Amino acid sequence: MSKIENFETEITPLGRKRTVWVYLPSNYDAKGDGYPVIYMHDGQNLFYDHLTAYGTAWHVDKALDEIYRTTGKACIVVGVECSDKVRMSEYSPWKASLRMQRRHKDKGKSNSGGEGALYAEWLAKTLKPYIDEHYNTDKQRIATAVAGSSMGGLISCYIGLAYQRVFETMGLFSTYTVFNQRAFDRFERDTEQTLPQHAFIYSGGKEWGEDVKANKEMVSIAEDLYHKLFARQICCELVVNSELPHYETAWDIYFRKFARDFLDRYYDNKQKQ
Repeated sequence: MSKIENFETEITPLGRKRTVWVYLPSNYDAKGDGYPVIYMHDGQNLFYDHLTAYGTAWHVDKALDEIYRTTGKACIVVGVECSDKVRMSEYSPWKASLRMQRRHKDKGKSNSGGEGALYAEWLAKTLKPYIDEHYNTDKQRIATAVAGSSMGGLISCYIGLAYQRVFETMGLFSTYTVFNQRAFDRFERDTEQTLPQHAFIYSGGKEWGEDVKANKEMVSIAEDLYHKLFARQICCELVVNSELPHYETAWDIYFRKFARDFLDRYYDNKQKQ
């Protein structure tokens, strides 16, 4: 049976305590071949409904249990907790654009972006080595993915491009690059693509309910992100579901596809070695 462990840590450059959840598959063995790992954000929303802000989790554990039962392919998932009070700051390397500051003025100046580069560096250079030391992981980049939704999608894309030597695969769900589109575009232009990567990009068609203009914007963001990453020769897949909202139930559905594809590539490559 799979299990979920947790431990307390500190995002040292930000001085914030966090819980980290670690999903271990039912065939987990501390010895032998290492397991691929998916690093995710908003860890409190990944496994347990009662910990989420809106009452429904991604149910990542159930998705991976099913994949293992049907394919025999397994991985570890590491989910880092976040607080809504600082979420936009932790998950964006840049301050919000003026338009976004006006849109999210209720969040306050202390939650307006700008800490994401420190969070990303901590995840890539501190948390990943800790996980590699304490769990039986495959340390190769082809065995390492990063994924998240909304602002978590933004920081996942930043981490994937900034730390290509660490992360081969990105899962970008309802990615909110519009938080500061100019800064994101500048970062994307200035960051050289040095290694092959894969990216799964998803958007719902009803991200913001009945707000047609906002829904079209989210689909446009996903399409634009696809074209930018495709131009970098990243192997991309774009999925848009016209009926689904900005919610964990949608990300649950497409996380399953993302995880299956990631594991298929990993195990296919392993067989060829």
